[in-house]
Amino acid sequence: MVQPAVLLGLDLGASKVVAVVAVQEENGLLNVTGASQANPEGGIRQGEITDINLTVTAITRAVEEAMRTSGQTRLDGIRVTVDGIQFKGENLRDSITIASSDRVITPGDRDRVMEQATNGCKLAKEETVLHRIPQMFHIKGQRDIKNPVNMIGDTLEAEVRIIVAPGSVLENINRALHLSGLQDAALMYSPLASAEAVLSREDAENGAVIVDIGEQLTHMGVFLRGTLFHSAVIPIGGMHFTKDLEITKHLGGIGMAERIKRIYGTALPSTVPAEEHIELEEEGRQVSRRELADVLHARAIELLNMVLAEIGRSGLIHEIHGGVHLVGGGSLLPGMPILAQNILGRPRVVLGRVIGVQGLSHAIANPLYTNALGAVKALHRSMNESTGRPRGGSGLIERIKRWI
Repeated sequence: MVQPAVLLGLDLGASKVVAVVAVQEENGLLNVTGASQANPEGGIRQGEITDINLTVTAITRAVEEAMRTSGQTRLDGIRVTVDGIQFKGENLRDSITIASSDRVITPGDRDRVMEQATNGCKLAKEETVLHRIPQMFHIKGQRDIKNPVNMIGDTLEAEVRIIVAPGSVLENINRALHLSGLQDAALMYSPLASAEAVLSREDAENGAVIVDIGEQLTHMGVFLRGTLFHSAVIPIGGMHFTKDLEITKHLGGIGMAERIKRIYGTALPSTVPAEEHIELEEEGRQVSRRELADVLHARAIELLNMVLAEIGRSGLIHEIHGGVHLVGGGSLLPGMPILAQNILGRPRVVLGRVIGVQGLSHAIANPLYTNALGAVKALHRSMNESTGRPRGGSGLIERIKRWI
C-alpha cells in the first residue's frame, strides 16, 4: 500500500519562522496536520540571514514542533518561501525557430525559448535567477498560448518573467536549511506562495493583486491569465507602523507600541470618537486613540500609494478584475481593506483567506501561516502534475526519528 505523501512548507520571516506539515488524503485533498512557528531572534532581516546559528535554531524548533503535532516521522517534499529587499523581477521575451520537420513543438523547444529569453537579462555578477515564469507563448498566426507543447508552428516566441536574487542570499538560506537537516528543499518566491494560498484560479485568470504586508517589507505581485506579470518589494512593513507610534507618541518602548497598535490601532481615524483615550498606566498619562489612528493612517496611505504606483507600473491597472488580496500580519490592522479600496480604486479589496486545504483551522485562518500553506499547496500541485513524488528530505527524517 502506497503511503500518502507528507509535505513540509516553510516560511522564513524576520519575526517568525513558520512551518506547516500536510498530508495528501486518499480523496486527493491536502490535510494540514501540523503547524508551528519560532522567533529567529534577529537572525533574519529583510529576507537575508544575518545570524545563521539563530536562523538554524528557529528553523529546527519550528519544524520539529510541526512534525510533533502532525505525528509524522518522515517527509516526502519540502518547499521554502524566500524574499528580500534585493529580490527583483523583469519581463523578457525572445523567439526560436522550430527545427523539426513536422514542426511539432516539444518540451525541449519550450525550455529552449525560455532559456534564450532569460539570457537577455543582464545579471549583475552576484545575481542569480531564482525563477523563470512563463507568461505567454506565441506562434505565427496565434498569440497568447499557455502551453505550446504538441502544437504546430515555425517559430515559437516566449514572454517570461524572471525573479532574480543575490546568489549569496540564496546560498546562505540553503546553508541554513542544510544545517537544520532539511535536504533538497526547493525555494519559492513568497508572492507566488501567497497567490497559491489565497487566489482562486478565476481570480488569477481575471487579474488579481497580492499585497503581503510583512514585518519589515511589503511584497506584491500582479497576476493575470493565471501567471505573474509584475512583482515588487516595498520597504515598508508592519514594524514601521509600530515605530511611528513610538516615535511620535512615546508609548513606553517598541514592545508597548506594538501591543497598543494591535489592540487599539486602526487605519481609519474617522471611526474613532474624538473623546476616546487610552490609559498608559506605566506612563501615568492618557493618549488620544484618534491621534494614534492619525499616525497609522498616514503610514498606511504612504504604503498604499506605493502599491498603487507599482500596479501602475505593471500596465495592468485596468485588468484587475479578480480584486486586491491583502495578506501578512500588517493586513490585520483594522480599516486597511477599506482604506486600500479607496486609494487603489478597486471595488474588491479583501483580506486573503487560504483556500483548498483542510485540517488545522487555527493555522489555516492565521495570516502568519499563509505563505507556508501556499508553499505546501504548490508542492502538492506539482506532485500531482508529475508522475512521481517530490524528492524527500532524508536528513530531517533521521533527525525527527532521533528526536521522537
